[in-house]
Amino acid sequence: MTAGTDLLGGGASIPLTDGTSVQLRYSMRALALLEARYGSVQNVQNAVDKTGNGAAFGPVIQLIGAGVLGPGGFEPHYREHQDAKGERRITGDIVFRRRTDGADIADLLYPGAIGQYVEAFQSAFQKALAAQGNGQAPAAGATIETVTSPGESSTTSPSVPSTFLPAPSGT
Repeated sequence: MTAGTDLLGGGASIPLTDGTSVQLRYSMRALALLEARYGSVQNVQNAVDKTGNGAAFGPVIQLIGAGVLGPGGFEPHYREHQDAKGERRITGDIVFRRRTDGADIADLLYPGAIGQYVEAFQSAFQKALAAQGNGQAPAAGATIETVTSPGESSTTSPSVPSTFLPAPSGT
């Protein structure tokens, strides 16, 4: 029997500077958030510049942050704007804070481990996009065919902790 977390595309465990480690998993929520940030699945896959002439650290923070979303993990914080046509866009970078202590994932990553983080992302992202549940996971290094997203239509918002109790209405 397949556990629900098996379908989330689990990747390698990556070390954090506070001595803990996290497992990367890309749920639909994480994929939708990355798609909203980068515009398409293809743009997500091309977010990290491999030539050395563009951005690498910022996109890695975004990609790793999305992979650690979920219960007991990290929560995204971002600004979303809606234009006059009703189109919504995430502006700026998404900040991923740990639910237990508010630590920012960007402050917990080792700059020298960027290669390890990219490999972990690629592994988990490929597993998330693979045909799970039917034994057809891609071979290592295989190219995954992707589809272009219909646009920036996905939104997420921080969840309310389970200890949250609404204020009395005063009646």
